Amino acid sequence: MPGIATEIRFENGDLFIPLDKNWRQAKQRGSFASLLESNRASVFAAIVLAPLLVYWLIMVAMPKLASKSVEWLPDNIAVYMGEQSFTILEETFLSPSKLDDETNEQINALFTSTLNTLNLDTQKYQIYFRESDYFGANALALPDGTVIVTDGLIKQLEKYAQTHPNTAFDSMLTAIILHEIGHVQDKHSLRLVAQSLTNAIVFALLLGDLETVGELMVGASSAVIQASFSRDMETEADEFALRNMEKLGFKASAFADAMASFEDDNAESTQNIIHYLSSHPAIKERIERAKRFKQIN
Repeated sequence: MPGIATEIRFENGDLFIPLDKNWRQAKQRGSFASLLESNRASVFAAIVLAPLLVYWLIMVAMPKLASKSVEWLPDNIAVYMGEQSFTILEETFLSPSKLDDETNEQINALFTSTLNTLNLDTQKYQIYFRESDYFGANALALPDGTVIVTDGLIKQLEKYAQTHPNTAFDSMLTAIILHEIGHVQDKHSLRLVAQSLTNAIVFALLLGDLETVGELMVGASSAVIQASFSRDMETEADEFALRNMEKLGFKASAFADAMASFEDDNAESTQNIIHYLSSHPAIKERIERAKRFKQIN
């Protein structure tokens, strides 16, 4: 390394440290490493290629490794993560649902019919209704198959169906539920966790014992990476929903209607779409994709 003299340790344990910091062992001069270090072109190439290598590891290699690795994880890990996540959500952001019994029964029947028609595990997938000021009109899926639907979403879809004659509450809700099931089927939550862990390993290897800097970089990079990775996941979940709508007797365009309900022009829906877009990006693009789905397929 420039500015650091070569130290020589002898067999008897003695250590030779020269006073001249520029001193090098004769055998080092002319070595391949020495040539690379003294060549401006190789130094410049390393400066350019090293960040590109890190970028490739984080944005390409690690997502692929994470996707493959989750296939080997036992089911009890997903169950544990789901239970812990649900407990935290219950204690922080969710409160008991205020939906009436008739609406509860209607949606539960729709959910059960969806699972049976698609031959999905009725023991694994469970639906819960909760009130949430934080999430507003939204739906969430946990790794163990738990699907959470907020009262705000139910009310929003009901209102949209009432004000748009060509839409139906059941079909729009089914589209959103299928989207959430798609997240579980493709193990998106587990993939995000696996990718965060692999990214942490990469930075640990690169930064050595610089723990503080490493933690900051991992935290900052994970936020960016997950935002990019989530767009791909949203597309996968959308496609799962669109593929299965007709199997349930609904049109794929109902998914576009459900997304359009978040763009209803009033203050309440404006607040709802902010919450929804925080976890479901590019809503206009998703609406257009749903409208074109029949043409593509």
